Amino acid sequence: MKAAAASSPVPAPIDLAVVGGYLGAGKTTVVNRLLEAPHGKRIAVLVNDFGAVNIDARLVRARSDDVIELDNGCICCTIGGALVDALGRVAARADRPDLLLIEASGVSDPAKIAQVGLLNGAFRLTAVLVIADALELVHTLADPLVGAMAQQQIDSASAVIVTKLDLIEAGARERAVADVRALAPTDIVVAADHGRVPLALLFDASVAERRALADAGRWQRRAVGPPMPAFTSVAIAVPEVLDKARLRAWLKALPRTVLRAKGFVRVADAQGDISTRVCQVAARRLRMSAATQSEQGSESAESTMVFIGFIDMETEAMLRDGLHECVLQAVQV
Repeated sequence: MKAAAASSPVPAPIDLAVVGGYLGAGKTTVVNRLLEAPHGKRIAVLVNDFGAVNIDARLVRARSDDVIELDNGCICCTIGGALVDALGRVAARADRPDLLLIEASGVSDPAKIAQVGLLNGAFRLTAVLVIADALELVHTLADPLVGAMAQQQIDSASAVIVTKLDLIEAGARERAVADVRALAPTDIVVAADHGRVPLALLFDASVAERRALADAGRWQRRAVGPPMPAFTSVAIAVPEVLDKARLRAWLKALPRTVLRAKGFVRVADAQGDISTRVCQVAARRLRMSAATQSEQGSESAESTMVFIGFIDMETEAMLRDGLHECVLQAVQV
């Protein structure tokens, strides 16, 4: 029995995304629009509402039959154990979803939720989306009682979604988005179109989705005003072994326009031992774990990283140069 268990294939990790933001910002609307979008993915939704009755779960359930409810407050402290248990149940399913989407309560810290999710190796963090109400954000941040909490939510974002721009005069929308961008630690700030957001914020750019990514970029320029790069997926291969410490430091300092990065890398540690690692960067969090033989496949002879975000030609060149500067020989010179 033990030999059979050991030879069982390890299932691919489940993508994990957290949707946070202050009360009334429009989180449930964004989640519902994502469920309705033509992405072809199986999505499970974990909804946490602040209060004895989980209203948000009822609203989401109208569009999905795979909803998990966690009630009564801050998902990251009051019911942290329940969250861990819920993640375990999802990971143990025979029909595991492609994505677990966690809608956090308006008074919780999305960063802490993401950290809890990363404790379970069955999940792979892809995004922390924080929803910002264009009408109320400035007033919320100025509130002495909740301002610090709202800013902490913004600070945890890998991407900020600006909502309710349709309630602002057309001439003031560009300024509203710029104000949010000035407050965010990321340059991935997009305007929602009645809750609709580019799918590239959550899903990788497969062949079938490349047109959708280009359309998302054109839509964004139309909605916000000034030109900015469309979402792009850039793959960079390096045949040489990389210096592990140098690579980690470089990945932690990626440009603000990079939403996430992932790949397989051949690295040497301080003792000179070489191994192939799985690299994941999302929401400014780096995870580097040992790659199994099945994961490495036949492409283990070189390192390949994929970068996703608002990547123009200058940024792509910087990414290529930066990754090549992590080559072991370059460090030893």
